[in-house]
This record gives sequence, C-alpha cells and structure tokens, in this order.
Amino acid sequence: MLRYRHLYPYISKKSFIWAGEHVMLEQYDEHRLGNSVAVAARIIYRLSKLVPDNMDRSGLFSFFSKELRASFHYDRFSIFLYDAERDFLTAFTAADGTVVEVFSDTRIAQNTVAWQAIQTRKPVVIKNLASLNWGGAVSLASVGLTATIALPLILNRQVIGTLHVSFVRQPDNLVEILNLLQQLSPVLTTFLFVILTEERRARTQAADRAALDSSCETEAAFPLENSLLETKAMTKVMALARKAAKLHIPVLISGETGTGKSMLARWLHRSSPRRAANFVKVNCPSLAPTLFESEMFGYVRGAFTGANAKRIGRIELADNGTLFLDEIGDLSAAMQNKLLQVLEDSAFERVGESQPISVDIRIISATNINIQDAIRRGTLRADLFYRLAAVTLHLPPLRERRKDIPLFVSHFIKCFSEEYKIRPPHIRGSVLDILCAHNWPGNIRELRNVVTSLLLRSMEGAMTESFVRESLRSSASIAESAESVRRGLSTTTPVSSEASKPASQPPSGNFGSLRDMENRHILEALERCGGKVAGPEGAAALLGMPRSTLQYRLRKFGIKKSGSGR
Repeated sequence: MLRYRHLYPYISKKSFIWAGEHVMLEQYDEHRLGNSVAVAARIIYRLSKLVPDNMDRSGLFSFFSKELRASFHYDRFSIFLYDAERDFLTAFTAADGTVVEVFSDTRIAQNTVAWQAIQTRKPVVIKNLASLNWGGAVSLASVGLTATIALPLILNRQVIGTLHVSFVRQPDNLVEILNLLQQLSPVLTTFLFVILTEERRARTQAADRAALDSSCETEAAFPLENSLLETKAMTKVMALARKAAKLHIPVLISGETGTGKSMLARWLHRSSPRRAANFVKVNCPSLAPTLFESEMFGYVRGAFTGANAKRIGRIELADNGTLFLDEIGDLSAAMQNKLLQVLEDSAFERVGESQPISVDIRIISATNINIQDAIRRGTLRADLFYRLAAVTLHLPPLRERRKDIPLFVSHFIKCFSEEYKIRPPHIRGSVLDILCAHNWPGNIRELRNVVTSLLLRSMEGAMTESFVRESLRSSASIAESAESVRRGLSTTTPVSSEASKPASQPPSGNFGSLRDMENRHILEALERCGGKVAGPEGAAALLGMPRSTLQYRLRKFGIKKSGSGR
C-alpha cells in the first residue's frame, strides 16, 4: 500500500467555474484560506495513520464523509467514477445524505454538473440550482438542494472521477469549502486509483481462478475408484506406481489409447505429497504450435493483440503440484524444445515479459506411441524422453485383462445410473460373456461408450444379445479405424518402394490417403451422433478421443458440425 506522508496540501489552480462564469479566487479574502489548509493537513495526516492495506470503497468513502462533515456542514456528498472510453459515469458508492434520483452507470449527459467538471477540468460551483435547466441540476433542486460544488479528480492528466458536495442552504464559507476540497482531491484521487487497481487485480485473480478451475481436474469431476486400478492384471504396475508416487520424479505412462493413462496419472498425483496442490492436465494434440507459449507460459497484458489482461499459463497453475502432459508424442519438435528448456531451468517467462518465473512442478506424461521408434525416427527428442521417463509405467490393453471387464461394467453402470437418475439395470451373464469375449480395440474408453449405449437401451426394454453384438460391431469398426488413423497421423510412416513412386505412377488399387480415411470416419461418427461432439453419446466418445482433439480435427479438415452437437 502506498504511504502518503509526501503528499502535502496545495492549491493546484486558483480558479473555478461559477455558474458558468470563470472567477479568480484572488477576488476573495485570501486570509480565510489558511483554515482550509490546516484542516486539509489534519485530514491527510489522520488518513496516513488510519488507512489499512485492505481499505475498500466503503471504508475510504466513510472516512472522507465523516471528516468533511466534521469540518463543515453539507447535505449530500458523493463520488463518481468516469470511464473515458465509454464516456460512462458510475457511482463510486452510495451517496451520503439527501437521496437524489441520479443516472448511474450510464453514458454521461451533456450540460450536467459532472459533465461540466470533466470537460473543463476545473471545479464547478453553482449557487442557485433552481435557475438552471441542466439534468443533474434539476435533480438536485427537486429534492431541495440549492447549491453544489463539483470537482474533477485527475490523475496523470486523466479524469478518473468527480467529487460532489451539495447544500440545502448555501454556506457563507463556500470558497473556503472549495479550497479545502481542492487540497484533499489529489490525495483522494490517489486512494481511488489504488482501490480501483486492487479491484482490477482481484478481478484478474478471479479470472485466473476460473481458468484454473477449467484446467485443473478435481476429485468431484473425476471420481476415482482404486478398485479399477488394483486388479490382478495391474499388480506389477501398481507396485511400481506406489513407489513412484512418493518421489519427486517424472513418470511416463505408456499404453494404447483408452487404457486409463489419465486415470493412473490422477492416482499418482493424489497418492503423492503434492496432493493438496493442483493437477493440471494438458492435452498435447489440441495445442496449436502458435499458441503453445501463451497456453503453457501465460502472457501479460499488451503482449499481443487481444491480450487485454494477464493470463496465467498451465505451467504456473501447476506450481507445487503436478503437470500432466497427455499424448506427449504429439508435440512438434519446436514445442518439445521449449518444454525441455523449462524442465532444465525449472523456470519460464510469460509472453511479453522478460522476468523469469521459477516453478516447482512434477511432470507426469502419457503416450500411446512406441517410444523407441519415435526416438529412432527423430519425432521425439531423446533428451526430452530422459527428462520425462525416470520411471515408465505400461498399462496393458483391455484384451489382456479380460477378467477386469465385469468390474468396469459394474462401475460404469453405477456412475451413469446416478447421472441419468435411473435404476441400475441387471446385466445378464450372457451379456457379460459377450462383452468379455470382445477384443476392445478402443479399450476402456470404448467399453464405457458401449455400456452407456446399453444402459440407455435398457430404458426401452431388456438388453438382448443381438443388440449387444450389433453395438460392439459398430463401435469396433469406428474405434479401430480412428485409432489406426490417429497413430498414422502422429508418427512418420516408413516410406516403402510402393509409396515412393512418382505421382504419375500411383499405387495400384483404390487405397486412399490417411487424411481421407480420417475425414470419412469423423463424418460417419458425426452422422451417427446427430452432429453431437461432446458427452457420452457424442462423436468424440464414439471415436475414442478427447473432445478437444476431435474439435481440432474438425477445424483442421474444415468440417462443419450439423445437428444439435456442441
């Protein structure tokens, strides 16, 4: 908080507007001004002693209103804030004294008392309000007020507000009162600025908190059942995971898409000493190279066009907590280099700022690619891999842990029944046998989608084996194709002699490109889901990919959604 011992009373300008006419203060008895100077000095001294660091609008207004009332009689005291960009006037707080019908938080009208003070940048003194047809003057006169003083509050040559003191009966010492207000206005303006700055900082923090809430996953949003991880097939994995969770070391989780890598990452965080801090998830495929720095490092106001306020990046949000990099293999070489620099220095710089910010974060990453192949091809930096993989945890696919399928089915039925507020249906043993025999190319994510579909179908009647088989065939077809396309897009496909033929000699057969294949499957998924992208019944869930990844693909291919999807 600023200290104000250096601010002493002074007369900034010995002039003001008197009922529209310019009048010099020297025309009045100069010796009477000494009293106002002494009063102003006492008020400023008390203010420097009494103002706490957390003074707000009401506290500042209450202090000034009491001090002014102790110095002279007034019938109404008010402060307004001026927004020059919008030309708006807003009440700082509720006024003290006579209630007046005023227009607040609206565009300032011409020929009002406040407008005169703002335009002229000089105090306005009106002795007879009833004689004027100004909007503000009429409102004041209508409640019995006869005289008023309005001062512009100026800081760094900018008018930030106005101060108003009004009277039922014009006081004899009007000039002395005016001078006192002139002495106090610089200090009042400074305090106003400090309070408004604190309010803007609080709003920025609230915005950052909102961003934090959207970036950080919470226990409520992601309920975790330990029983889903502590199965026989996961015994070796979890034994190593329990050791790694207690240590401040980076962990790399590998496994096919949909095997539960995100679930294990959250378990590691919640089982670590960092559990009280944030768990921040970054979906790497959705990060555009041009937005990597602003999303990960944050930026300051004015760093680029559209940067109207400071934004905290994902790395800073994860300070003292865990940063989860999902599908790390999809980062470009440039983004990998920037991330490696942060890991080596434990510091970063916001966009538009040169001051390094130190962070203490634990990195957990996940990937569905073959790490050794990626390093050999050069799509994944070896030095980044060593920074990320002090411990590697591999999650087996669902086809290798078929005995866990009934456990997952029971869990999903419980969760979705609670969400849809329906009675959990009974799953016959024959249906479970079919589910356990399925190959599940989309793994746990595909199983969840199928169980959701079965649950919704059970509301119309009993789940038949034929319907289960039909749902599995449809899901497997799309999941397998989407997964193969995604693997092909995220890795470099080895060039064969057939593929290396010139364009004039295309490969035989109607093979089609990976881009076309992915495009077709996305369109098919959208059509089946009625254009819906998000949710259990959305195209993203059907394709076995996060919503943000599908939205990125839609933008990339120029696919416009139809139907009611979001």
